[in-house]
Amino acid sequence: TCGPVIDIGGTCDLAALTTALESTSCTIEQLFPQQDAESIAATVAGLCEYDAPVQYVEIQGTFQDDHRYFDGGGDVADGEYGFEMDTARLNRFIKNSMGDSLISWPEYEQKEEYNAANDYGANGYMTNFNIDRNAEKGSCQMNTVMCCFTDSVKDDLVDNTDVCHYDLASSPQSNHVNAGWSVFTEDESAHCVGFTWKEGEASDIYKGNALFYASMYQTATKGYTSNVPGAPMCACMEQMPVVTEAACVSATGSDLNYKFIVDRDSGEVSATHSVTMTYEDCGTDLNTRVKEVHRGTSIATAIDEYLVGSNNCDEVNADYLNDEQLLVTSATTRFTNIDGA
Repeated sequence: TCGPVIDIGGTCDLAALTTALESTSCTIEQLFPQQDAESIAATVAGLCEYDAPVQYVEIQGTFQDDHRYFDGGGDVADGEYGFEMDTARLNRFIKNSMGDSLISWPEYEQKEEYNAANDYGANGYMTNFNIDRNAEKGSCQMNTVMCCFTDSVKDDLVDNTDVCHYDLASSPQSNHVNAGWSVFTEDESAHCVGFTWKEGEASDIYKGNALFYASMYQTATKGYTSNVPGAPMCACMEQMPVVTEAACVSATGSDLNYKFIVDRDSGEVSATHSVTMTYEDCGTDLNTRVKEVHRGTSIATAIDEYLVGSNNCDEVNADYLNDEQLLVTSATTRFTNIDGA
């Protein structure tokens, strides 16, 4: 007989399950009767990816809630029912599950058909976190995500950056604009925070947790809401505004363990996990962290295009406007006519 609990250790895949079964009287064929080898492999992969971790959609409940939130809207930003009521579900997750849950990267069944039909890849990721269409399941090309908040409905917003400019064509699925740009010349309050990960390492495994900590946790605990006008509130770095600086956070797990559960009556197999999570600041800013993690790669240099350094907005904006044919004679002067008059 199989189960009722099969402990497969810290890796969830067919090889780990097969190895765990070797010390039992159960075979892989008995665990998944009437399935051939290819079907068994697909079933195990699905259980590991979608059943074992907490799916991101489980936190708020729907794709629409998540998409509106990451674009800067939703019940909390709109004050639908009052802050305490609007964040009640987030606070329950923070209290009861955040510290011992592996959170998946946001993926949604209702996006799969749309993404495939619109050249966003064979996946269900929302476009905020799905811009590398050549990747197997989509990704952020710079392996970095940033959230920028511009308002708070609870505590005072900690202004930690200056917003320089934004290319509206970077996020047409968020702002519904195909082309255009915005330049910010006033020191409007904004708080930006992000994280980065390296493929195949622990930071990759826990990037869904880091996303929750950088986004919804900040909203529920500090009241941070609202996006830079025209931009998503949270997205891949390539879709976010150019700013001077950003805080950095991380999520790490220990004692990660997966188990397959066999229902004694039906024989149905499910998967679960256990883990102890730690969330913290990186101890440095996001630009520095990205350079450390991705040293020697194009990501380490590309980050300077998005995090340009303290007090550099004027110079960066002048260069940007010159590229858009609105000539600026220096970083500190007004625009001039193209003929120089």
